[in-house]
Amino acid sequence: MAATLSQFYPWVAVDCPEVPVPLMDDAIRRGAREFAKISYALTQDVSLSMVVSTTDYALTLATGTELLSIVSVNRPTSPTSTAIVFLEAKSQADIDKQVVATGPPSMYAVLETYPLSLRFYPTPTAVETFLIKTVVMPTTTVTSVDDKLFGWYVEGVTAYAKFWLMIQPNKAWSNPDGAAFAYRQFDGRVADARIRQQRFRAELPVQVQMQPFS
Repeated sequence: MAATLSQFYPWVAVDCPEVPVPLMDDAIRRGAREFAKISYALTQDVSLSMVVSTTDYALTLATGTELLSIVSVNRPTSPTSTAIVFLEAKSQADIDKQVVATGPPSMYAVLETYPLSLRFYPTPTAVETFLIKTVVMPTTTVTSVDDKLFGWYVEGVTAYAKFWLMIQPNKAWSNPDGAAFAYRQFDGRVADARIRQQRFRAELPVQVQMQPFS
């Protein structure tokens, strides 16, 4: 299910009068992206088929979404194992410094590219299917968004949209004080979303970050 951008209009227009439709759409897209990016509110389970001798993979996500982060990667079944195996998250540097090896992948890294993709190690020697839990956000060109962003998180999305519009100078909808209030409201709705995830025992994304030696 999806919610069109126009469904958000009344929530924004009440505090931002006279905003042209293209600018309203842009603000709502920004709100949806920022809310999803900070709250991890949108997840997708993606099935990925391994290809022999291929280590790098781009994920096929639902239309209108892009990869934000990885929660987990597991191999439900395997030619070499009937048990579910969760792969270990590593940095790209950690993967790249491994000794060349082949076999069932045991680790992965999110590549430092855009759009994001994955690298596995060791190099696969058999066709296997992995299940990847991802965190996603809407793309910059969507005309509709996941209906969770309207049904559960409409206040968070529209608060950021109002903030973005109100900080614009010399407009009928300019309102620096209102922008500050809208951003505080956005922060509050993000916190609510994270609490909802904890209540549902949702996994949070794995954050892979290289640390310099001290």
